[in-house]
Amino acid sequence: MRFLVLGTVMIDEAMAVSVFPAPGATIIAGPVQRDLGGKGANQAIVLERCGADVRLVAPVGEDADAEWVAGELAAAGLDIADLVPLDRPTDRSLIFVGPAGENAIASIVEAAEGVDARLAEESVSGLGPGDLLVMQGNMTLDATRAALTAARRRGARTLLNPSPIRDGMAGLVPLADCLVVNEGEAALLSGSDDPASAARRLIEAGAGTVVVTLGSRGALAAQGGDVVAVAAEPVEAVDTTGAGDTFAAVFAAARYDRGLALRDSLTAAARAAAITVSRKGTRAAFPSRDALARILPPR
Repeated sequence: MRFLVLGTVMIDEAMAVSVFPAPGATIIAGPVQRDLGGKGANQAIVLERCGADVRLVAPVGEDADAEWVAGELAAAGLDIADLVPLDRPTDRSLIFVGPAGENAIASIVEAAEGVDARLAEESVSGLGPGDLLVMQGNMTLDATRAALTAARRRGARTLLNPSPIRDGMAGLVPLADCLVVNEGEAALLSGSDDPASAARRLIEAGAGTVVVTLGSRGALAAQGGDVVAVAAEPVEAVDTTGAGDTFAAVFAAARYDRGLALRDSLTAAARAAAITVSRKGTRAAFPSRDALARILPPR
């Protein structure tokens, strides 16, 4: 099977802080650590390390940052032929990392929002039955809806990780064969603060499978009338940046590429995410190919 990740690639600029900025306050941050980021690129890199046949379609600017991004993606084993140059700056994220590893992120998504419905639909034209489209929340609702709809029309399955969440995303839930959300996103989309209840409501709203990540409490998934849960791996959190992307990508590889059961797919994703939270950075914190080979069974 083939994976198509239609999403963002960004430059991440992370800095350590003792407290997060409050309105009207100025804080002192540590030195900036530059890395490749963007939820689309993150998930594509982890899928590639899982041994998946993955293609990344992502918008970039027509600037020097785009050249750096292309070089980094190529070094990560991804084909840069599907980068889409647009007449606007390459996207970037400012990441504040607190002393307990928690983060706060502000993203600039000018390039991502330059992908219109026509381009989004064209991007999935090569998908067919058995393939999987993977999308996140940085693109516009119109572009996201167009791609998900076109992929399903071609017989491909869809995985939506609606982060960052936007107004109106509840309308995309019926287009997701698999919906991967964190606890807060599940509550916003479903209206329930209870993760299991939220997952069931999202199934009722039309999602095929719903996965809810719970941070240090693990994760759960609902499919049909069943809900399964797994505990998180016990690790010391250093930096949670990219953990959700690691989880989503490894779950996708386990469930759709390796054909693992729902519980086993959750367990594999939780093990991989634990590696990410135990390290600093974004791409630098992702599990290696060897680590993922120990987590995922061979085909």
